[in-house]
Amino acid sequence: MRSRRPGISTSALALAGLLAASTLAPSHADARRIFVPKTQKTIQAAIDAAAPGDTLWISKGVYRGPFVLEKKLLLFGEAGPESTILDGGDSVRVLHVEGVNGGGLVGLGIRGGKAVAGGGIYCLHDTLFSIDYCTLSKNWESGIAFWQCSSMKVADCVFKENKGSALQMNQTTAFLLNSKFTGNRATGGAALYMLGSELLFPARNLLFEDNRADQTMGGAILADSSRITLANCTFRRNSSAVAGGAVAGVQRAFVAVSRCEMTENHAAQGGAIHSDGSQMLIGFSLFVRNTATAGGAAVGLLGRYDANVNPAFNNNTFYKNTTNGSGATIFAVKSSPEIRKNIFVVEGNDQFAVAGIESSPLYECNLIHDPTGAAIGSLPSRDSLVGDPLFCDPANGNFDVRDLSPAIRATCGPVGARPVGCKSFQVQPAR
Repeated sequence: MRSRRPGISTSALALAGLLAASTLAPSHADARRIFVPKTQKTIQAAIDAAAPGDTLWISKGVYRGPFVLEKKLLLFGEAGPESTILDGGDSVRVLHVEGVNGGGLVGLGIRGGKAVAGGGIYCLHDTLFSIDYCTLSKNWESGIAFWQCSSMKVADCVFKENKGSALQMNQTTAFLLNSKFTGNRATGGAALYMLGSELLFPARNLLFEDNRADQTMGGAILADSSRITLANCTFRRNSSAVAGGAVAGVQRAFVAVSRCEMTENHAAQGGAIHSDGSQMLIGFSLFVRNTATAGGAAVGLLGRYDANVNPAFNNNTFYKNTTNGSGATIFAVKSSPEIRKNIFVVEGNDQFAVAGIESSPLYECNLIHDPTGAAIGSLPSRDSLVGDPLFCDPANGNFDVRDLSPAIRATCGPVGARPVGCKSFQVQPAR
């Protein structure tokens, strides 16, 4: 899946700024645009001089923090995030936002911030504050930290090489859209760490690449006692020292994943996804060559969200996910996942589609294929399908299936994550 980067032209950025000004600022006649450094020489002087609803129009340049914002303003970077930069100099927090209802940031680069929490941006008790078309890079102890905030928005942003999680949410609700997280590092949840928080509506069109949890879980995302729904997201080469190379849910978290791609993520357990006492609903998603030291090569499940509430996996495609030794694509401990209409391509003598301890999974109409011909264990249910799923071009990442695929012709209906994408035979016209 291609990421939708926030790379925009100057004219498009200006239009975004005008739209943001019209939607984030109140419609009163005396709202002003304050130009920095033309009208006010410094950003903090402009903030102090502005009235709620004003827009700060910030020219190209590097501006040293710290800055404090405690009123409803729109800060707009005229030249975009690569050229309009707020810098913490690796010594101070860049921007502190507190008690603000409305307003936001558009087109700013936030870099080099350092603080106990929210080295780039720290938001405390804010509501309806938006961060759009911004780049947050090389901040220490997170690019953005939300604490007890409501209905925050982050859209079309880039988070790169931040430490201590790119985005932290603590007791917060937020929207997250069209953003890229790459090369961030943290103890856990290197791209996104959530504690007692919720993403409102599905988080869409997000790209997570090369993020790393050095000590705990969630190479890209760690949801602790939180609720998150992901749609049309891509996870590549994220890793965790413990569990959940891409995503981990713990302490009764609720994690739903739809139409996502998880490729070459790695962890000691649960190469792509790990659940510990949480609920997982995974559908129409693709898991390719994720790896784990042991247990679940793609997914590791430990315990239940609640009595009789089990994880569910419907219409997914699992392709050559492996563990170092004996293991399974999905490995469950004291959990009995519901597994319906998935494709499992496994490879190796000690690799299974599903295995576990104190686990009694419910299977319905899954297709299992081992291209090496090695034993993959007894078939889990009477309606299990066996055979080559006939992907269009798996070597080049095309996991659509051919028109004659057993995954399409199954009596239970289409199996796997992808639709028909190519024909098995090409009819040549008679000459």
